[in-house]
Amino acid sequence: MLKLTAFIASIPLIIGVNAANAAILGADAAACQKGGQKPAILVHVEGLKNRSGTLRVQAYDADQKVYFEKGKYLTRVETPLPQEGNIDVCLTVPKAGDYTVLVRHKNGDTDREDGGGFSGNPSMSLMDVALKHKPPLKASTITVGNGVLDIKIIMKYIQGLSFKPIASLDDKKNSEGAR
Repeated sequence: MLKLTAFIASIPLIIGVNAANAAILGADAAACQKGGQKPAILVHVEGLKNRSGTLRVQAYDADQKVYFEKGKYLTRVETPLPQEGNIDVCLTVPKAGDYTVLVRHKNGDTDREDGGGFSGNPSMSLMDVALKHKPPLKASTITVGNGVLDIKIIMKYIQGLSFKPIASLDDKKNSEGAR
């Protein structure tokens, strides 16, 4: 049994697939593989409401005049959401420096059903969303060196009168059990 387990574990190596990197989305996914030497951002997206719709991930210069401005992104990946597994998206950037990242989950026919997230995971109110305010530049700026920077973006959705992360299933079970 031990030999069979070792053989199954080695299959990705035999066929030339690295399972850890197989789930990275985007045309530049190879740039985010372990040991990458070019400036890139590996965005780990967490807290999706569901797996329907599309995901758009964009990198911007961390410049007050252009960050999160429509059409001013440096690089963009738009993809249907995979039905399972981690959501990791690779964005290459032109050089080492300061950037911001925006993630949008286009989830339905109206913007109210969509989710969003920013590098640095700054807090935003429903009023900020309604008035289309950007998060503060300082709170959403990341610094990319001459390799791959891993960041985590936690998605937020409109819930009642709030714009916040979806509660995990464990949180929901615990709150239901407390009633």
